Amino acid sequence: MLALRRLFTLALISVACASKLQVRASQTLTPRSIPSSTKSTRPRAKPPPLSVPTLMADHQLNTATLGTQMTTLDNTFKQMDTSLAATPVSSGSTTVSPTNDEIGVTLSDAIQLVASGLSGIIATGAVPGFPTMVANLDPIMSAALAQYNITLPGQLSLVHTMMLDAQQFLVDEGFTKTLATLGF
Repeated sequence: MLALRRLFTLALISVACASKLQVRASQTLTPRSIPSSTKSTRPRAKPPPLSVPTLMADHQLNTATLGTQMTTLDNTFKQMDTSLAATPVSSGSTTVSPTNDEIGVTLSDAIQLVASGLSGIIATGAVPGFPTMVANLDPIMSAALAQYNITLPGQLSLVHTMMLDAQQFLVDEGFTKTLATLGF
């Protein structure tokens, strides 16, 4: 089964200030040990939401304020990729919670929040360097999603389905590699 503590934490990357992953002692997870792993993760796993919409609403969106948010997203997706690469491939359990589908739903929610949170920035004109920021984040997100599909084989198709509506935001902001990884 998965090292669910890492994966569940990473599935919550929807926020810019994701919790840092803690190194876990090497152990073999069994269906009986997984619930205790996820219980210890849940209280720490949901940090505050992405603040880009707040910055836009408060007319404080600029290269410096967005740059901080984008750097956090870059680092979070890099950590997701690295941690997933170190996670054993899932056997596809449908009985142990969180199931692969539950993790896929959480990840798709996270990607939707990132996509919608960054939508409209080009239209504001407040951050001339935003295309460069996207060019940096896009391959990082794409690599993390590709690794997710390796660790949970076939689960990216669920994320694709759940992104059918929100993918428009990725299109508008120029996330071409992420879109390709998601199958759009």
